[in-house]
Amino acid sequence: MRRVNLLSFDTDEDLAWRAREGDREAERMLVLRLYPGVFSLADRLLRNVESARDATQEAFFRAFSRIHQYDGDHRFSAWVFRILVNLIRDQRRRGNKVITAELKPDDWPSHEPIPVEAAIHEESCTRVKSHVERLPEDMRVALLLHFQEGLTGREVAYALGITYDAARLKISRAVAKLRQWMGGEA
Repeated sequence: MRRVNLLSFDTDEDLAWRAREGDREAERMLVLRLYPGVFSLADRLLRNVESARDATQEAFFRAFSRIHQYDGDHRFSAWVFRILVNLIRDQRRRGNKVITAELKPDDWPSHEPIPVEAAIHEESCTRVKSHVERLPEDMRVALLLHFQEGLTGREVAYALGITYDAARLKISRAVAKLRQWMGGEA
């Protein structure tokens, strides 16, 4: 279902509908907006920059090649995160490297350091990041999607293919574990 935009700028969902109608500029804008978050999650899951770039590129390729399947019930970013998470899960099941489609370099943003990673230089942020990395993967992904990418609990559930209650539980357990670990350092 398409939502009405009362704001003067295009939302990701507006751009997705335009991309669905063949607007290449809308696709480019979506990639520019969403790439940092998608890459960051892929990098945290795969722990390898090259594999993360490949997975991010493949997730966007799949999203745009299947854009007609996007129904607008969830934010477009949640849909792309779901594609990424499923891609990485499938890759792990097969034990293979992510295979990417050949795309023109101009279609993708540069591989300069992303602002999120550049900002994580303060000592306290480094400590939190190291504790987040210690979390079990399912908790870590739910936590990052919720707090870093700003997805709601329902969107996290959709992106991970789990129930809303399961998503809330993973997020709350991850927060509790972080509090426990951080409290132990004081």
